[in-house]
Amino acid sequence: MKIRVKDPTFLNELIMIKGFYKTEFGKEIGMSGPMTTQITNGDRSPSPRTAKRICEVLECEWSELFEIVKTPHQAAK
Repeated sequence: MKIRVKDPTFLNELIMIKGFYKTEFGKEIGMSGPMTTQITNGDRSPSPRTAKRICEVLECEWSELFEIVKTPHQAAK
């Protein structure tokens, strides 16, 4: 299973609404700039710890931003 950003556009808007540039936001969540961009654009899955930290910094519920999806290997079982 992996964690997926439900709506990357909403996540990026929320980051801006909270007053962050992505580089600043990356520092707040403890990630590099490129990794932060990949996660917030939905190109990479965050770890559970990173997803939780994103929610803490943005002051929102986990289920507003993320969902758990089965990987193709798990879906075949």
